[in-house]
Amino acid sequence: RSQVCSRDESENMSLEEKFNALSLGDEASICDTVKAEGVEKSGFAASIDVLVAKCDSSDDDESIAALATALALAEGCPEAEAFTQKCLTSCFNQAASKNTDVRKAAEATALAICQKINPFGMKSLLPQIFASLPVEKKWQTRELALKCIAVFNKTAPRQLGNALPEIVPEVTACMWDTKKQVKAAASDAMQSALEVIGNKDIEHMTEKILRAITKPKDVPEIMHEMAGVTFVQSVESAALAMVVPLLLRGLREKQTATKRQSAVIINNMSKLVDNPLDAAPFLPLLLPALQTNAESIADPEA
Repeated sequence: RSQVCSRDESENMSLEEKFNALSLGDEASICDTVKAEGVEKSGFAASIDVLVAKCDSSDDDESIAALATALALAEGCPEAEAFTQKCLTSCFNQAASKNTDVRKAAEATALAICQKINPFGMKSLLPQIFASLPVEKKWQTRELALKCIAVFNKTAPRQLGNALPEIVPEVTACMWDTKKQVKAAASDAMQSALEVIGNKDIEHMTEKILRAITKPKDVPEIMHEMAGVTFVQSVESAALAMVVPLLLRGLREKQTATKRQSAVIINNMSKLVDNPLDAAPFLPLLLPALQTNAESIADPEA
């Protein structure tokens, strides 16, 4: 009888009251309420900060219940995703919890938020992901943030490609990490990013590009090979995001031949950039390096 009463009381509670008294098992009724009434009328939009705080709670039971609710909302309530995604940073923080169940719940929820987000909303998650990557953060937090980047190549490939100019520098920094778990997650994230560049002229070289990021001594060999590529496909920002760091490294090599090959590749690729906006983010990086080499290399053909 008391169970029936408590169930009835739970059904009559407002969403704010449910969040304040949250326990594991409440997630289904919360999803039903949001679906039936919408994010505003149900009070979900107004109460999201309570859910975010509980996801990040140091009380294990409270955080597990909150993470389960965020997971259920991410998977079953797409109309709430603009608010549910605010729980992502809490998930990253809880990846470093001492409690195994909290860590598992945090990872499952973070990945669900990233996998289920509308592709056009993918970029809105990047500030939270990037904020969890600095070396000062706990390695488990950084590892989970990188795992989230890796899922976008399946759920939002075009949007991931468009975001590569921002993503590549962030992930590249993590590929040099001293923690092997972070390094492995960064390599996986970069590999997934390489799969969406959509340029057949350089697709066959993706493994070598990936290797060159962590093994600078391989750069001259890769520059030599890439200088022999005949570029025929239009070059977009995703391809440039992957190749420009390599070209910059080539321009800084000691060997004049490698510098020349980098300049040749830049010349070949630039002719196939149809939209100037694709190249715009990279010009402040490439032009000074080219100018420096033009002034310092003695060979007039360089």
